[in-house]
Amino acid sequence: MLPMKRVLPVIFVLFGLTLAASAAEITPHRALYTLSLGSTRTATGISDLTGGMSIEWNRSCDGWILNQRMVFRVYAEGLNATQSDVNFTSWEAFDGLSYRFAMRSMRNGEIDEDLRGSANLEAGGGGGRAVFARPADTEIELPKGTIFPTEHSLILIERAKAGDRNVARIVFDGASVDGPQMVTAIMGAVAAASDEDSRKSPLLARPSWRARLAFFPTEGSGSEPLYETGIRVLDNGVSDDLQFDYTEFSIKARLDRIEAIAAPQC
Repeated sequence: MLPMKRVLPVIFVLFGLTLAASAAEITPHRALYTLSLGSTRTATGISDLTGGMSIEWNRSCDGWILNQRMVFRVYAEGLNATQSDVNFTSWEAFDGLSYRFAMRSMRNGEIDEDLRGSANLEAGGGGGRAVFARPADTEIELPKGTIFPTEHSLILIERAKAGDRNVARIVFDGASVDGPQMVTAIMGAVAAASDEDSRKSPLLARPSWRARLAFFPTEGSGSEPLYETGIRVLDNGVSDDLQFDYTEFSIKARLDRIEAIAAPQC
């Protein structure tokens, strides 16, 4: 089974500090992407992948709201095309201590996985607990140092601004009952916006960094990551030029359209 359930939240397991403590700021926005097949190994039989992805990153008066959807078809030699529809939504408190999440994955019109729950941390840098309402009676202990996706997003931006090139954090996003993951990021040098970026949208006329993220289980051994992601990160939280790399294949996501979203009056 293709590990698509991690593709959506992985985009926002990218950055990090709380707004109160960080100079980094995320611009609320809505972005649309085209999905296509990158590389693939012959043994997989995968011949093509088509689809789209939408990301809406907004804020309420007390936290960040993230809505993501990915709809795509996978074509394999000798088999009927498989259609997947993955929805992920989350709310994360500005102080980074509370988090709610829901994820539903459909395959050929049937529910493949349905997750819903909440998580809380004792304090910044402390441990905590995630409680799933779906599946029922599922709880996960979150180790010390765990953070949530937007918290992580702001950390990478802030550390990139400071010139750090390697950043590792434990991140919980709720997209799997497997629990949090260790995310290691290698950040490139800062790059100024190109003329093409500036023509496309003011949201893209910002400094950016190339980043390579590797995702590891927090328990068990093994030096190989579960998967990796390449991405260009802008200092306002916008991301483009994404590639999700798995063992047997990769998926490219090209930014087609982006627009700012008005923040609420609080």
